[in-house]
Amino acid sequence: MEPARLEPGDLDALRLLVGDGALDYALVATMFHFINRIADLLHVDPEVLPERLRRFEPLRRIMVRGASLLMRRMDLATRPYTMTYEEAVTALAPVLERASGRAPRDAFVPLRARPKVIEALRLRLEERTRSSLDADTLARIHRTVESALPTRREETEGFDPRPADPVEAFAFVGTRYAYRTTEDMIAALRGAGFEDLGILDLAIAISDANQWARVHRLTGLAPGLFYVAGAPGGAAPYAATSADVPRWRR
Repeated sequence: MEPARLEPGDLDALRLLVGDGALDYALVATMFHFINRIADLLHVDPEVLPERLRRFEPLRRIMVRGASLLMRRMDLATRPYTMTYEEAVTALAPVLERASGRAPRDAFVPLRARPKVIEALRLRLEERTRSSLDADTLARIHRTVESALPTRREETEGFDPRPADPVEAFAFVGTRYAYRTTEDMIAALRGAGFEDLGILDLAIAISDANQWARVHRLTGLAPGLFYVAGAPGGAAPYAATSADVPRWRR
């Protein structure tokens, strides 16, 4: 509930139980957080059964049983991860250099025991290069997310003043309480020139930034390894410059 206050020490209790597996838990938890935030921002229904039919208990039971049977047929066994730390950093290097103009060097040493987290970052950066959003819009989203990240529980429960800019308002609400997005907010984005794909990419970018805000705090990684313009973790909004912001190929 207070993500701005997260730090590597928050994984210590988990490390006592599962050792370096604590990084696995952090990755899985933040990935579900990423997916759920997109769903909340775009009001994706969490169930196949339409809401108006959920009041009929027999129908809900049938849906639950059907989902259980489907998942029972899935192969959900954990598979061995074969990529080494060195291989993961080598694969990340060209992607990171295109995205931020920096080489990995020893920036990912805290993840040496779990190179899968490095690969997850590479995949997010690769996906971002295919976004319809330009670098300036991404930088605005990253600034807004960092400044809106809750520092206390009250900031996730109240109604705070929102930025006037529709993109920054979407990022602010998407960070504090994504489920409170409204049709008026989506209409404002359309008025600003965003079509369906652009709005989807905005939701993905906001969720990406929120996931990274938690990952870099829990792992001790430098925020600028993912943000379009470097920002100190948990600090005030930063100012993007032409040197900070790479020009993405669309």
